[in-house]
Amino acid sequence: MTIPGLIIVNMLVGASVAYCAKVQIKSLQRPVFYNRYFTALLMLEIMIFLPVGLYFNGFYPDWSWMYLVDTRSIPAGVGAMALAAYPVAATMGYLVGYFSAKGNSDWVSIMFILFLVFGLIGLFIVGFSKFVHLGTFDQFHNNVNLKDWTSTSLFPSIIVTWIGVAVAWGYILFRFWREGNLSASSGKK
Repeated sequence: MTIPGLIIVNMLVGASVAYCAKVQIKSLQRPVFYNRYFTALLMLEIMIFLPVGLYFNGFYPDWSWMYLVDTRSIPAGVGAMALAAYPVAATMGYLVGYFSAKGNSDWVSIMFILFLVFGLIGLFIVGFSKFVHLGTFDQFHNNVNLKDWTSTSLFPSIIVTWIGVAVAWGYILFRFWREGNLSASSGKK
């Protein structure tokens, strides 16, 4: 996935984790960053999203930047900052969901999640030509020797990545949602 796309996805991950743990968050007495829901989010970031971002930025740098910058001319620190943006974006999304749950305003989380989903769809529509072609910055801007992404190693990389992300993200969401439903149903009795 590209850097702008992964930043949006990470915000979505953070907000959805907090939304699925909303029942538990409402009763938390600990500070915002000192709970297992935020820790699970950070583990997901460290174990899945940072390696994914490092892989795509390392092996497909121009594609990863959506051909917006010539990666040969940017310092390595800029790439490191882009990778650091993933957990920061996830934290920002988590904070929206956390304070929405604490304030009993589920609609804020839902609207934020919908906004991010539409933003991701919009990014894909606007940047479609940048997603489906693989080459260097110069090749893309001169429209020379670009390869179709499905005929390169990028295609299986994306498939494997999204399967891993979907499984890990889905497991966390399901676990927190189920835990919240169980505690809510046991509290009603």
